[in-house]
Amino acid sequence: MLPKKLPVALALLGLAGSAVAASTDEPWYFGVKAGHGEFQGIKYGDSVMNPRHVDKSGVAGGLFLGYQFNDWLGVEAGYDYLGKLKFDFGAANHADLKVQGLQLAAKLGMPVSESFDVYTRLGVMASRMSGNGDNMHRTAPLAAVGLEYALNRNWATRLEYQWVGRLGSKDDAGVRANNGQLALGVLYKFGGTPRAAPAPVAMTEPAPPPAPAPVAAVVPQARAFTLNADTLFDFDLAILRPGAEQALFALMRQIRAEAATDASLSIVGHTDRLGSEQYNLDLSRRRAQTVADFLVSNGVPRNLVTVEGAGEAMPVSGAQCNALQNRAALIACLAPDRRVVVLVRGTTMS
Repeated sequence: MLPKKLPVALALLGLAGSAVAASTDEPWYFGVKAGHGEFQGIKYGDSVMNPRHVDKSGVAGGLFLGYQFNDWLGVEAGYDYLGKLKFDFGAANHADLKVQGLQLAAKLGMPVSESFDVYTRLGVMASRMSGNGDNMHRTAPLAAVGLEYALNRNWATRLEYQWVGRLGSKDDAGVRANNGQLALGVLYKFGGTPRAAPAPVAMTEPAPPPAPAPVAAVVPQARAFTLNADTLFDFDLAILRPGAEQALFALMRQIRAEAATDASLSIVGHTDRLGSEQYNLDLSRRRAQTVADFLVSNGVPRNLVTVEGAGEAMPVSGAQCNALQNRAALIACLAPDRRVVVLVRGTTMS
């Protein structure tokens, strides 16, 4: 049976969560964690003699399920195995107490960069201390601090220290202790809306004025094909995402239909303003290189292709995103700035 105080805590956390609407790309997440646990501040009841030796550390871990309402607030529930307390009282007198529990906590986060968050969790644990055929249930306070790094849209890893206090009871279990746990976790995010894959947009530079005499003349041509980077890459990555090949094949068909045979391709990557200027410059060039490598591997002569990274220097979103405070909404608003432009230059007869 769960302790009587736990339903009250569940209700409070549920009310906190219902006050906001989900705004992240993938609001739900499920994860596992494993690490080292150690019991601290052990106190004994009057009826328990002090043991000769206590083994109070070992392997710990758990499972967790969470929902992220926005960049700053989420709620997380899970199961934790906190470890075993092993007592040696001498004269072949031993006792083991296993401690585990169900937890519920509010998760308060602070984004540090596009992929890196610092967070804390505050909540309660319905703990059970069992041994020698007895089970001791108690509601215990819980607090944790951690670092979380997003590997891509769906996968992330975290490093966390968790503290749970007042486990057991000196009167009922004969012992009371706190528990500290340092664990590494992996989590999978899901439940978001798939991103639409817009088709490449072709933009034509203004043509030069016609020649005065109605004679055939060679006129330089230049066409710019813009690909939304979110169509080609997951956020903050330079590896083609599933389905990106379709957009690039469509681009190649359009270039072959409209460009001259001696056309050269200048591929320029662009990013939004999130992150450092040097990081964005490097990311934009790596993305442009990925597009160039795909085109060359599908028949475009390498000597006709050049690659350039423009970083965040040429935004097209203007000032419309400046007032946004929510990180997910800001990322969506700045999507037009994340692009790869393929500029095709060649000659044809006018």
